[in-house]
Amino acid sequence: MVDATVKEFGRVDFLICNSGALWWKNVDATPMSKYDLVQGVNARGTFACVAACLPHMRRQNFGRVVVMSPPVDSRLLKGHVAYCISKFGMTMIAEGVAKETEGTGISANALWPATLIESFATRNFQMGETDNWRKADIIADATVMILQDDSKDVRGKALIDEEYLYSRGVTDLKKYRYNPDVEPKKAWPPEDEDIAKSRGGAGVPPGVMSKL
Repeated sequence: MVDATVKEFGRVDFLICNSGALWWKNVDATPMSKYDLVQGVNARGTFACVAACLPHMRRQNFGRVVVMSPPVDSRLLKGHVAYCISKFGMTMIAEGVAKETEGTGISANALWPATLIESFATRNFQMGETDNWRKADIIADATVMILQDDSKDVRGKALIDEEYLYSRGVTDLKKYRYNPDVEPKKAWPPEDEDIAKSRGGAGVPPGVMSKL
């Protein structure tokens, strides 16, 4: 993939790691096939793509990496160990790459939504009420801004979409509502009561009520 990109365009400037695999069960309810799936798609897939892009980014002394993963929060581990290892691993890759490339034109960030986002995942797994969704446009717009942002206060950070947009002067987020008349409930940062609720039955992540 990376070689084909370089062959076609002569360089690779941006890498967005947006693929994701989901598994939200206790450790003893997690077959190794599911563990390998989430690790392979999330953490390993991200690591492989970043490792393939970095030599080209180093040669051109420019590159931006954005991975779709949350800030590391150990409160979320219970009931979500395999998934959290994979997603927190993605965040650690972004933070680690930012440190390893310090002093160059390369930067890396993790990005995560403050609310549920309309997607195949939220639709297929029936995550929450649609009133609590935002359009994927908010993630797209935040990503584009991050790719153009060379400020030191952002480099290597795990960012939340609306917080980052607010910090860059975007304060009216109504256009991102899935239901234009309803402001969606926050799913991040998770409240302790949301974590408790998520541990009953389906074992889904905080802020997500799923019919898994």
